[in-house]
Amino acid sequence: MIRGTRAVSMLVSSAGVLAVGLTAVGCGSSGSTASTAAAVAGPSITKAEFVKKANAICAKGNAVNKAAGAKLGAQPSEKEITAFVKGTEAPAIQGQIDAIKALGAPAGDEKTVAKILGLAQGALEKVKIEPRIVSTGNDVFAAFAKVAHPYGLTACAPSS
Repeated sequence: MIRGTRAVSMLVSSAGVLAVGLTAVGCGSSGSTASTAAAVAGPSITKAEFVKKANAICAKGNAVNKAAGAKLGAQPSEKEITAFVKGTEAPAIQGQIDAIKALGAPAGDEKTVAKILGLAQGALEKVKIEPRIVSTGNDVFAAFAKVAHPYGLTACAPSS
């Protein structure tokens, strides 16, 4: 059983990506980069606008997720954590991913954005399959953060 405020904090910061989180593309983690790139083609947006808007989506989502996670209390049971992840956290992260996807991708960065979103979606799929993974110390969004943070999406999965 997972106990203490540290577990809740890990839960919220690990899953609160996107977080995007981010955090991606409705095709799941098995989609190819080329097909994913086509899926994020949309309205024309500059990189600066994309980064600013995506970070705002993540920051807002992180705040909502943190507030919701605080309601779990200091010593949530595994059952409570699983219910929170499935009922609150995963849908919230999916919403962030979808909102970022809807921004479109900056011209020339379609493949990079598709990769970022694909990594986020893949991490979220792992969380959906095993909700307790977010409280194990296993940073499922690390691969996403490794690509997203250098691109400028620092508010998405900020603790990864």
